[in-house]
Amino acid sequence: MIEASVIIPTHNRREFLEYCLVHILNQTTDNYEVILIDDASTDGTHNLIGNWKLEIGNLRYIRLERQSGPYVARNIGIREAKGDIIIFIDSDVLVHSRFVEDHTKIHKRYDKIILQGMVHHTRVPSLATFKFFFPNAFCFRTFITQNISVRREWLEKAGGFDEFGPLMGYKDVAMGIKLQKLGLKRVYAIRSCKAYHIDGPINEENLGKLFVKQMQQGESAYFFVKNYGRMAERYAHIRKAVFISNLFQTPRWVEKEKTIRFLKESRDSPLLFIFPILKGVIRYHYRVKGINKASESDDKGFSNCSNI
Repeated sequence: MIEASVIIPTHNRREFLEYCLVHILNQTTDNYEVILIDDASTDGTHNLIGNWKLEIGNLRYIRLERQSGPYVARNIGIREAKGDIIIFIDSDVLVHSRFVEDHTKIHKRYDKIILQGMVHHTRVPSLATFKFFFPNAFCFRTFITQNISVRREWLEKAGGFDEFGPLMGYKDVAMGIKLQKLGLKRVYAIRSCKAYHIDGPINEENLGKLFVKQMQQGESAYFFVKNYGRMAERYAHIRKAVFISNLFQTPRWVEKEKTIRFLKESRDSPLLFIFPILKGVIRYHYRVKGINKASESDDKGFSNCSNI
């Protein structure tokens, strides 16, 4: 009997997806299924999965012909799921062999809960060893889908993930708000439900992807606050992003070629604080850029993000 359904949306992450599948398909329990939703990948993901499906019976593969975003993909996964417990992970996450067992055991002890697992961020899959695992990312205020589980009935009562606005960002937080309104309590797994998040190497391509994602999240932050009110600002941090961008006058220098070159070089600087601080400021710049883009395109929205 299938007790849990693990839902994994993916888009052009073949590089890490195979590592993800190796871990999630080698568990200490057999009472689960893996639903992989391919969000119109163009990197050969379909060919990779074709080989896996010949060998793994509990892997279900759904391919979307048009890119619709991870939240649409997760909603499709929820509708297709056979398990009573839904576990969400991302396709660049590597899990412990007891991962599914840990999630299901805790849900059997508690009914109305959101079980948030923690992750350890690392650059490359080869560093993902569970022998000396300790999380370095703590998710205490939000609903983070890289390692989280909820009973399917509550996700359905919440109406699934929001699908309005841009493809990326904050719809997982919105789901957390809706579930808490239904009376679900948060439970945090620190020493169980272990997982690594693979961030990838620091290079120009990955930095570019990061900043594009920040801009998309800025757009989503705008619509998130618009739809959920001032309470959403605690999670979206729009005011903070605007303040930092204005403080450092980021439009004047962030998007210049020499800035990215200096950012890459600062990674190896003996002054270890330079890289994370500079990267953080640049991320806020692109987030504000996304906020302003959404504000300008929304005729019925607030006219200036600083008024939030």
